[in-house]
Amino acid sequence: MISQRRMQFRRDRAASTAIVIGLMAPVLIALVGLAIDFSGVLAAKTKLELSADAGSLAGIMAASNALITDPNNYLADGVSAGQARFNAQVGHISTVGSPVINVSLTRAGTTIVAKTNWAATYRPFFGKLFGVTSWPLTGSSSVTGMLSAPYLNIEIMLDNSPSMEIGATNSDIETLQQLTPCATGGSSYTTSPGAIYSTSTTPPSGQWYNAYQCASGGINYSGSLACPIPANAPYTFSYFNPSSSSGGPSCQGYLSPLSGSSGGRHGRDGGGGSGGTQYPQAGPPCAFACHFDTSKPAGAGNDYYAIARSTIGASNQVTLRFDVVKAAVNNLISTMQSNDLPIKNLQVGVFTFDHALTQVYPASGEAGDDWTTALADVGGPPTVANGPDTGIQPYGGDNGGDTDFPDAMTSLGSQLTASGDGMTSTTPRKVLFLITDGVQDYTDSNGNRQLAAMDPSYCQNFKNLGYVVYVLYTPYYPLMNGYYLSNMASLVEGTGPGSVTYNLQACASAPQDYIQASDAASIKTALQTFFQSAVNQPAKFSK
Repeated sequence: MISQRRMQFRRDRAASTAIVIGLMAPVLIALVGLAIDFSGVLAAKTKLELSADAGSLAGIMAASNALITDPNNYLADGVSAGQARFNAQVGHISTVGSPVINVSLTRAGTTIVAKTNWAATYRPFFGKLFGVTSWPLTGSSSVTGMLSAPYLNIEIMLDNSPSMEIGATNSDIETLQQLTPCATGGSSYTTSPGAIYSTSTTPPSGQWYNAYQCASGGINYSGSLACPIPANAPYTFSYFNPSSSSGGPSCQGYLSPLSGSSGGRHGRDGGGGSGGTQYPQAGPPCAFACHFDTSKPAGAGNDYYAIARSTIGASNQVTLRFDVVKAAVNNLISTMQSNDLPIKNLQVGVFTFDHALTQVYPASGEAGDDWTTALADVGGPPTVANGPDTGIQPYGGDNGGDTDFPDAMTSLGSQLTASGDGMTSTTPRKVLFLITDGVQDYTDSNGNRQLAAMDPSYCQNFKNLGYVVYVLYTPYYPLMNGYYLSNMASLVEGTGPGSVTYNLQACASAPQDYIQASDAASIKTALQTFFQSAVNQPAKFSK
């Protein structure tokens, strides 16, 4: 009896569950439907919001481009582009009616703000069963961008001191040294401290060089050339041994007192004068084509520059860093010319400096866009042996051609005006390209020659004017020269505070605005890299 009642109770419970499920079914179905509708709302709203962001971004980019091509309607062009991008991005959403959008663009200086407001109606599928026939959706997007300022002035400050007349490559250095082992014009030699022998009294100071050697003052020569440099055909001497006073086939000569002079200064003649046979420890071979015979045009005098220029067109032609830097600057100017827009948005100014600042182009003012004149004013090397250089001339004067950074940079800083926002021709952005070996040499109040790395504090003058400062460092190749090894090696080969590398990096506005390059290809590439960085100011967006 009890067992039968239990079975009956179980049957009664099953029936009750079926009744409850039957009563709950419409509610469950409704909840599932509403969940489906709600997920549809979220998906539609997300797509509309992303489309609004895309429209705002497209509007800014279109306006930025139109600022150059259609400056009178650039904001309207941006609005049209923003609306078109929104509609394209949204596409067709079956549950959403055609959205209503409003794109607006405003600009303040180089900042442009795009706002996209939209409204739409979501049509629910299941909500209709409960009287919900529509679901309003609204949203907005606000994007701020930095316009790519089209107007740009590039000021070029080019080191034109005698050190830029070094051979452009190790091969050029070796060739120049082999051309000058017995050159006499304007050279000076020393056989012991304080004993200087000059081959010429013109210029009065002569050209003084320390002995070539593989070590000096505990510093060993670390360059790639053999030391001493071997002579190769067509050169007739068998080897360079300038640091030996015991004789040898290199630069053998006779030293005799000059007329009217006494003591340690002597000139060379072809006979056996009272000075006896000497083998000079200093002077040539020389890695620099210095132009010190200013009585004649560059390339035609009795100096090392003329020796280098005598090789034009020959198999052993000597190219100087002076040449490759000028070629790289001309390449940059040609690139600017090809990138100059119809609105004439690019201008260049070129200055050289040694002991003083010289304006190369334009004749007056900060910058110009007469590209033909600019190219001619920079110029290039001669095209025939011992012919004239065009444009920028090599430094001419005695070996005391100082590189006076304080004077040159202070002078240029006082001539230039502040950088603008780049949005108009009267408010261009401005940048400085500094091309130098970075060694400041000067004569102190006691008449002594001093060397130091350029002081980066003078670069602050330009940064204060809003300039981006780009630095191209063209370092020395290691030289087999006692003066270099004793006085310059640690300065130009070191990397710590007070070294040329450290100070020039501090001069640049940012780490990426500093490049070290020596050969023609890398120097040209460095200036092109700086140009692309300066001209392609990217647009920046923020929500």
